[in-house]
Amino acid sequence: MDVIWNRYTSDEDRGVRYRAASTLGCVYSHVPDKREAWKDLQRLVDDEKWDVRSKAAFAIGSAFSDIPDKQQAWKYLQRLINDEDRSVRFEVASTLGHVFFHVPDKQQLWNVLHRLTNDVDTSVRSRAAFAIGFAFSHVPDKRDAWNDLHRLINDEDWDVRYGAVSTFGSAFYYIPDKQQAWNDLHKLTNDEDWSVRSKAASTIGSAFSNIPDKQQAWNDLHKLTNDKNDFVRIYTNHSLGKVSIFKASQAEKEEDYKKELEKAIEFFEKSAGDSSSWSSPSEFCLPFYRSFHTIVFKKQEAKEQVDKYLEEAKKVIGDSKSKELLFEAVKNLGNALKEVQNLENTNLLATQDELNYYRQFCDRAAELMRETEETAPFATIALRKGLPILNRNLKELLEEIQKKTEVIHEQTKGTPFEELGHELSHSGQSLLQVRDPVGFKKQVQNLENQIACGHPTLKDGVC
Repeated sequence: MDVIWNRYTSDEDRGVRYRAASTLGCVYSHVPDKREAWKDLQRLVDDEKWDVRSKAAFAIGSAFSDIPDKQQAWKYLQRLINDEDRSVRFEVASTLGHVFFHVPDKQQLWNVLHRLTNDVDTSVRSRAAFAIGFAFSHVPDKRDAWNDLHRLINDEDWDVRYGAVSTFGSAFYYIPDKQQAWNDLHKLTNDEDWSVRSKAASTIGSAFSNIPDKQQAWNDLHKLTNDKNDFVRIYTNHSLGKVSIFKASQAEKEEDYKKELEKAIEFFEKSAGDSSSWSSPSEFCLPFYRSFHTIVFKKQEAKEQVDKYLEEAKKVIGDSKSKELLFEAVKNLGNALKEVQNLENTNLLATQDELNYYRQFCDRAAELMRETEETAPFATIALRKGLPILNRNLKELLEEIQKKTEVIHEQTKGTPFEELGHELSHSGQSLLQVRDPVGFKKQVQNLENQIACGHPTLKDGVC
């Protein structure tokens, strides 16, 4: 493998070297001998052809976390920053946000990034702006970083403004002057370029919890739903959906929670409906929140709908760990619901292990939600707020079962089932303390079936 890379990176054909540089950065983490692969990358940095050097810069940035000598890798990036070709500088600027965490001397890296914000080439300034937003939480002096980002947001070139606002959402929390940041973001919602407006709309959805004037932000989004560009409308409706999830997570009353969750689904539907020729950012959120809403509020009628929505969500998880964890959490709640829905088809008394299935699903869902607290805080809070509603539904189910046990107790007197009926009635007196109420309901239904089979006069129906 290493011999092959050495041959490709030394090939006389520039096209071969170009493709080798492009590929090596992507597969570096899987290369057995990373030191030899690093030597090959170093040779490409000094290549006479600008396009090969450009891809070498890209490869170093992609592989940086796995390169054994990070100090040396950083020195090579610094050399490429001064390259006379703008495409090389563009690739370096593109990588700086990603490598910021791994570079030991962050002040030195910041100085380099600051210099790139003044590059003569607009594409380089655009990528520098993107890098600042991406790495904002790790920048030593956030006031300086904000000053640069503020300047780039107001750059005369749309490409630079686009780069600046693209990562604005993740940086917003750390920006020292949030009022000024909001003023800039509000201004960008009226930008002449549609791609900048769409990114501004997307950023409002991501940064909403930290925006000082939430009403104005909400108004701006609603105004953009009438934008002439369909791409802007797609991202605007998706952001309105995210804002509604945030509002659901903050709701104190159940009716407000339900209303905001349903609003979110409506906005995600509009975002997906507008995307005839574009991929909608709502393609996961729509089926995901539909499935959760169905589980919480539609109860017994939910089985087929939940399966359909979860299948749709699963297809578009991609490589997002947060989406995967949230999906698994709701899937577990769906499985718990299925346990209840399938009880009526069970004719045999369950073992104790089987009776614990429902609780295991719920416990697993709670465990998964703990893992998403940092990466998707408001989505996690919104899901958790729905759990008490499920618990209340379960309590109503228990009360229903308790009434059934009392009836069965009376029905079994003077029959071969009298002792079982007495035990069932005794358990029914403390249903709220039953560890596994779903399993208990199963016992009730099984006994009902036995009674009906042995004494048809006690119960109408066919076994």
